[in-house]
Amino acid sequence: MGLKFHNLKREEALDRVCKHIRNRSFGSAARTLFYINVHSYHLAKSDEDFRHCINQADTVLPDGSGISYAGKVFGRPIAENLNGTDFTPALCSKLAEERRSVYLLGGKQEVVGACIDYLEKTYPGLKVLGGRSGYFFQDEHEQILADINKHSPDLLLVAMGSPHQEKWIVRNVSRLDVGVCSAVGGLFDFWSGKYRRAPAWMRKSGIEWIHRFMQNPVKKWKRVIVEIPAFLTRVTFLSIRRMFGLKKAEA
Repeated sequence: MGLKFHNLKREEALDRVCKHIRNRSFGSAARTLFYINVHSYHLAKSDEDFRHCINQADTVLPDGSGISYAGKVFGRPIAENLNGTDFTPALCSKLAEERRSVYLLGGKQEVVGACIDYLEKTYPGLKVLGGRSGYFFQDEHEQILADINKHSPDLLLVAMGSPHQEKWIVRNVSRLDVGVCSAVGGLFDFWSGKYRRAPAWMRKSGIEWIHRFMQNPVKKWKRVIVEIPAFLTRVTFLSIRRMFGLKKAEA
């Protein structure tokens, strides 16, 4: 359907990203870590630039029950749902063991501050080097890049929402003295306590999206009412075409 991803188990994905960080060398471009879900698919359909950002990333992980459903329908099962909200904490835990560093970019400054406090309390071995709000004027951009490069973090977490975060990373990755740049969407809202994660049973059942919709229906209504049904319809249509040999469907 036009988007690539790496079909990995969690430990395989963690090893891959950690190796990128361990093997970073002075002057080399940072590596990129993105996620795809149903929302990504809908954005990529009409935004060629965003689709290019996803498809050129070093690591792309499958996020959500919609992608898992598509994998089953196309006969290419997803190894594991690796959404950024769960994978990033696992990555931070790994990096804490190695006393690696992280820098945050995105959200309002008070949200960033709350996230820094959370990370310092939750991962004592992780070096939290600082953070900046994702709301800035164009004339502040060079200063932000300079501050990131001054700290030279192993991991840069960018929370600006798709497609802005992925495009920002790709535009600036060659100028960043960073190990890995990761687009993390709304993760800072959870770390800061602005929103709560769904109960464990909802996450295991693949219906966490319902909980997120209930917490912020104004922002999430289009994803639930328009994007999910459209995605499922498209996947089903392609699978029927393939079933009857009308056209080979590509997952």
